[in-house]
Amino acid sequence: MPSASVATDPPPARPGDRWRVPGLVLLGTWSALFVVAIGLWVFAAFLSGTDTADRGLVRIVGAPFVLVAVGLLWWAWWSSRALREGRREGWTLLLVLGGVSVAQTILTARTLLATSPGTANGTTTSGPPREVVGGLLAVIALGLVSVVVAVLARRSWAAADAADDTASTDDVSDRG
Repeated sequence: MPSASVATDPPPARPGDRWRVPGLVLLGTWSALFVVAIGLWVFAAFLSGTDTADRGLVRIVGAPFVLVAVGLLWWAWWSSRALREGRREGWTLLLVLGGVSVAQTILTARTLLATSPGTANGTTTSGPPREVVGGLLAVIALGLVSVVVAVLARRSWAAADAADDTASTDDVSDRG
């Protein structure tokens, strides 16, 4: 039986360790949404059965958005590597995606809700379909969760940094 002085202690937990798994799950969710969006664009622009002028417009207008989505996929991959290695830079993308998605979804929802009631198939409709409202609420929730997790993780890093600064200041004052 090894003595207490020989037994190894478990490695100390890094500040963001408890938030790493939720961060990786959120990055995976955002990445999956980007892949689906790119796939839908590829289908609409190149693989759909009809060959109309609209298809060319979809190709031209959608291409910059696809390039941004590919860039965000790369950033998500880089951020997930940073989170696995315990670096705080991995949280920046979740803050950006969360904040932008909440702002954009609220603007979109305001536009949809401001539309006047119309008629569809002989019945009067009031507002957007439930599926659209559900999708908007889901994106707002995903954005808010992304921001909250990233802020809490960054705060845990800041608290750990403050504790390290206090400990190093105490060490210097003990020597003097």
